[in-house]
Amino acid sequence: MIWYLLYPFRGTTEPPKLEAKHPLRRAFTRYGNQAARHPVITLLISVAVATILIYPFPFLYTTDFIKSAGNLPHHVWTSAQPYEGSRDIQPDVVMRSIWVHGDYMKALDPKVLLGALEIQNTLLGSTTDFNPKRAHNELLTDNIAEWTTDVRDSFHAINGLTNSSWFFHSPLQYWDCSGERIAQDNDIITTVNEASHQSTSVNVTLRHSIVFSGKRFEDRRLVAADALVITLLHKLDSPVGTQWQKNAAALADKNSAQWQIFPSGGRSLTSTLYEFRFQPLSSIENLWLMIIYAVTITTFFRKVSNIRALKSRLGLIAAVLTQIIVSVAASFTICAVLKIDLSKLPWQVYPLAPFIIGSQNVLVLITSVITTPSDRSTPYRMGEALGNAGYIALGSFIEKIILVWVMSKTVFLPVEAFCTFCQIANVLDFFFLMTFFTAVLSIDVRRTELSDTLSRVITRSGSNTPDLEPRKTWTDSILRGEAPVSTRIAGTIVMIGFVLIAQWHFTDSENFFSTASRLIRILRSRPDAPLANSSSILSIDIHQARTPTAWLRMQDHETAQEVINIIKPHAPAYIARVYEPLIFVLDGANRTKDSSGVRPFLPAAYDFVHHQLKSFIAVVLFLVAAVCLLMNYLLWNELSESDPEERPDDEPLLSVKTLSQGHFLDIVLLEASNNGVIATVGLDRFIRIWDVQKRVYGYIVGDQYSGINNPFPVLAMAIDSDSNWLALLSASDELMLWNIPERRWGPIMQVDIKGRAPAGFFFGSDETEFIDPVTIVRHNGIMTEIHPEANETREMRICKSPLVCVRPHFEKRPNIETPPRIITSSRRGCIHVASQLAEGWVSEGLEIPEPDDDREVKSILPLPALSSFLAVRDHTVDLIDIFTHKVTHSFSTSPMKVDSLRCFHSTRRRPQCGSVGLASLAIAYTCAETGSCILQSYLPQREGDTICFRDPYTPGSKTCCLWRETVEHRYVVENPGKWEVLQVGYVAGVRKREQPKPTGGTVTAPAAQNIRRRGLVSKPDHGKKDRHDDIWEAWSISARGDRSSTPLFSDAEKEDCLLVSGLGPMTRFGKRNVAVALGNVVKVVTVGNDRLDDTASDDDAAFVGMAPSRKKKTNVSHRKKAV
Repeated sequence: MIWYLLYPFRGTTEPPKLEAKHPLRRAFTRYGNQAARHPVITLLISVAVATILIYPFPFLYTTDFIKSAGNLPHHVWTSAQPYEGSRDIQPDVVMRSIWVHGDYMKALDPKVLLGALEIQNTLLGSTTDFNPKRAHNELLTDNIAEWTTDVRDSFHAINGLTNSSWFFHSPLQYWDCSGERIAQDNDIITTVNEASHQSTSVNVTLRHSIVFSGKRFEDRRLVAADALVITLLHKLDSPVGTQWQKNAAALADKNSAQWQIFPSGGRSLTSTLYEFRFQPLSSIENLWLMIIYAVTITTFFRKVSNIRALKSRLGLIAAVLTQIIVSVAASFTICAVLKIDLSKLPWQVYPLAPFIIGSQNVLVLITSVITTPSDRSTPYRMGEALGNAGYIALGSFIEKIILVWVMSKTVFLPVEAFCTFCQIANVLDFFFLMTFFTAVLSIDVRRTELSDTLSRVITRSGSNTPDLEPRKTWTDSILRGEAPVSTRIAGTIVMIGFVLIAQWHFTDSENFFSTASRLIRILRSRPDAPLANSSSILSIDIHQARTPTAWLRMQDHETAQEVINIIKPHAPAYIARVYEPLIFVLDGANRTKDSSGVRPFLPAAYDFVHHQLKSFIAVVLFLVAAVCLLMNYLLWNELSESDPEERPDDEPLLSVKTLSQGHFLDIVLLEASNNGVIATVGLDRFIRIWDVQKRVYGYIVGDQYSGINNPFPVLAMAIDSDSNWLALLSASDELMLWNIPERRWGPIMQVDIKGRAPAGFFFGSDETEFIDPVTIVRHNGIMTEIHPEANETREMRICKSPLVCVRPHFEKRPNIETPPRIITSSRRGCIHVASQLAEGWVSEGLEIPEPDDDREVKSILPLPALSSFLAVRDHTVDLIDIFTHKVTHSFSTSPMKVDSLRCFHSTRRRPQCGSVGLASLAIAYTCAETGSCILQSYLPQREGDTICFRDPYTPGSKTCCLWRETVEHRYVVENPGKWEVLQVGYVAGVRKREQPKPTGGTVTAPAAQNIRRRGLVSKPDHGKKDRHDDIWEAWSISARGDRSSTPLFSDAEKEDCLLVSGLGPMTRFGKRNVAVALGNVVKVVTVGNDRLDDTASDDDAAFVGMAPSRKKKTNVSHRKKAV
């Protein structure tokens, strides 16, 4: 609401956007990142706090108002506060009382009880075995000649309500006002507790709250009291009231040595009009509450259902409801401990404000998460979401706390308790939002890829959307939260509205202006007149455990209902003129306060700690352990909290590691596994192994004691999926295997390749063998499968035409066995698929429709997670089903450089139609005409829909989006250098920055620019002049077009590195890493954190589908001669 109030000064109602480096935003970003990184820990903290605050609830509340526990709210409005209306109003009843004190908290001493009985009999006459009920013919109707107990009893309310009626209640009625019974009672405490349900003759229950003041409870029993309270209630014309005043004055005039009387004259001259209310909810109020709850719940469910990116809507709805219920229950627990009486208002009003505020904050957080890039990690997205929404929620939270605190100073006590409840509920709701719901949401994002929505939102705003959305009505806008008056202030408005309604409900004379005037008086420090005289200064001098004003305000609603039934039957309230009590203090009593007095917290809280602490601790520990085990069981395969920590949010997106001091000359071959094992071959004849994950840098492949010659020159190499074996194909027609962990040679076999690099060289898969078979596919179409353990070789011809592209297609689907496949394309443009069946390898040619202007298939790109592959031509790409061999869709592109196409996509989904589905797909390639890298992304038209692979002529579901209905976005990266696509949804590459045009001085000849600097530079100034020749940078672009770059060399590295004119081989590994050779060093470029994910298995949890790049093998002997 504060942003609406500041609209005249800011010109907008939107919250301010903090910069990414702002301390508050950074704090929320870091917390969101950590909470999403460790969701189980965050969840356990919230579970522990919730258990601590909810478990005591049944022990702290009771429906029995006689006990020492808190009072649960019912369906009525109750109050006891000074009357704020006209001072000329005639009260319904007059209330007079005496308070009898002995030693501090020793009012139940027999001496004090007997003295109180003597005072009671003096004021009212004899009350022993008090029974005022008279038969009708015994009622006195003549003029009163002499005041007797019979005359007194005839006016009692039990004999009919008149303008002279009266009644009283006293703790001495536990003993029927008999001094003999009091003297003979050996266990007064037990008598007081057992008789607490006893009623007077007019059916007023003698609760401890109305006959004692300053009570101390232990184990739900009254054990001490500070004062005996004897109360007389009479109508305005009752002679009993007159006799009370006369007798009190006479008692004070006697100057008894037994008692000290305050006021000393025995006359209570100060009085205050109090209103006691007991008003059940009316039918109209119940109806309005039902409507408000129905609208609130409907709006919430409507908003959640509109978030179509949510798969687990029911789960998140359950989490929201759990959070709100826990917040409300925990607020009741805290209010009970602090002795905040919530029984004055109907219970129906308490959950509504927390529900609206809590659901509002939850929806803001969900929306913020959805609008983060879907291709980033979950911790990053949660950190960004909390960074964007956290400070806004905090500001709203502080605003509501201050606003409710200000309003609590202008309202009646019952409404003040409601304001305090709202403040506590706001605090707890904010806490559980930051812990419980943040953890649940991060788990949901991790499991279901919640935020694929942003790209679709951006897409819908573009001009490519073919269909216009229908015009929305004002009602739909309100339900969707898109109305001109934003629903961001709904929680504040509802909370303020309930406070005002509750305030106005307790008085018919107060309106908005009266409430405003009271606020002005508070701000000017002018207290209300009725409250000025509500407590006597004398009551403070004798150290009362509870003041008369506090005693009046703590009366429960059942006592109010019983008194109303006597004084003003069927009325919702009555007004009483309450006189300051006459205070009798036993002479010589020690009124010094000590630890036996009223304790600051609810007595039931102390009982809970005394009796339930061990069980409480055991339950908390058990629930935390149970939730921990449950979460680890449910998420064991999805959360890896033991992994290295992810990239902090204030670090760059791109990071670079250098693998150096391994080679003396240029690196010509480079291969990597998903586990971070990198193999390099240099012109220095060294073959080295680097393990990025284990930080093993550059040990040499070879065993001087084995007698095996160096396999250099190496034509091709491959690493198996477990990073156990390195396969080297030597120009000497040998296949050599190196055991990476054990650092030893394995089997060596002869292979007839005639010194030529093959078209394909990779490991296959065979679970029955310790060493996976090695597959070699020659350019002439012959495939050789080598089984090193068995020393067997199997050959077959895949295609009769010379091959230009060979790709393995290893698909793993749950509960379905799919054979390994090899997909090839030839110079003639034909496509063959070789499948390993039970009888062996079988090759099958595919007949694919050919466009008239683009017939030749130049390369293949498998998509095993989608059971498909891409057939790449010059300017078209066909998406082909691997089983049916039918073209699912054809993409139009710019002219592509041969073998440059790469692809990444979102997690595979299963639409309702049963086909393959995606949230998004992107292809990237190098343009043959400009050399630029072009990224084309495809998204559904509507948010939450799924790109469906089904036949367009077969029926589908409402959420299916056919390929022809998708919207394309295109991004261009100029001067891309070399690049690769990453499974996290990024294109990453390395390039040389464009050199600035020379402004003067000596111009370097073009031939000199291609010379590498080896070793020392002859003159330092020449090195500085050539520094621009060596400015390399790593760059990245996401599927949304977000770009980033970072220098490839640090300042320290620039002094020692070799100048290179071109990049060496490049490969990707893991989900977010690219390795590239520059001269004799290897640069590892990482997008995001540097955690290595095991993506060897083609599951649907990652952006699988990018085929291993087939490097163009350079003739090593030729390169060697050139050097």
